[in-house]
Amino acid sequence: MTRAIATAPGKVILAGEYAVLDGATAIVVAVDRRARARCGPDAPPRSEFLAAAHELLLEANDAAAAAALATVTVDTRALQDDGVKLGLGSSAAATVAAIGAALHAVGRFDRATVGRLAAAAHARAQARRGAAGSGADVAAATWGGTLAFARGVATPLTLPPDLAIDFAWTGAAADTATLVAAIERVRDRAAVQDALAAIADAATTIVAATTADAALGGFAAAARATAALGAAAEVALVPAAVTALADRLAAYGAIAKTTGAGGGDIVAVLRPAALPQAVVTAALLDAGLRPLALAVDPTGVDVTAAGA
Repeated sequence: MTRAIATAPGKVILAGEYAVLDGATAIVVAVDRRARARCGPDAPPRSEFLAAAHELLLEANDAAAAAALATVTVDTRALQDDGVKLGLGSSAAATVAAIGAALHAVGRFDRATVGRLAAAAHARAQARRGAAGSGADVAAATWGGTLAFARGVATPLTLPPDLAIDFAWTGAAADTATLVAAIERVRDRAAVQDALAAIADAATTIVAATTADAALGGFAAAARATAALGAAAEVALVPAAVTALADRLAAYGAIAKTTGAGGGDIVAVLRPAALPQAVVTAALLDAGLRPLALAVDPTGVDVTAAGA
């Protein structure tokens, strides 16, 4: 058995949230904070996600990979802040990294195989919580880069080169499962359906955009649709600080919006690349948000020999 260290990136879902659960496209970026996993003799108790992966390997009669997975230790501290999850998909990154380490240990590492098993395990564990999720976070951890994700399929996406993205921490962790469940309870409301359709349309606009102006128009529509979804479902998806930030940045042609499930976690600022980052940083600090040094990570799950 060859021991290895595997790493996988976190993610930010920029647009398409909630509607992706209906098959619409989500735009997700892998970010350069990575979970680390390695095989060793002192593995702690398995998380619910790795327990699900272990079950799937046993069901497939893959005893060797299951045994390797049982020895994996995962470190997700890079995806946290003083022990608080930042909303960067730490469970997905951890699941992908752990499976990557286990399959490498038995000589069968392959990104597509890792991604399929991680998606199935992550969905099984989340379903037990009541919300299976879309799998976009697993796709980002598997493949890296910027992706258009729909119905389990991830397609590389190139955003316009004159578009820049900044990130910040809202200071509050969002409970994705609770927020998704709240939306599901009122899904039959006409206003909720209209908002979900608008989120899907905005994501389509962004995918097709070839200039920053076109992409910013899509992101502005996405931000409005998310706010409308929260209002229609009577769920606080957009914190007041993000609304204040968006109002301030509008004068500069920049867009501030929640990411993923909203309600907290990460806020993204989409801006023309010509707008100085310092303008955004000052606005974030004035809004009580903490800028995060995040960049798109082009590399998905990767492994190196231990000690390398």
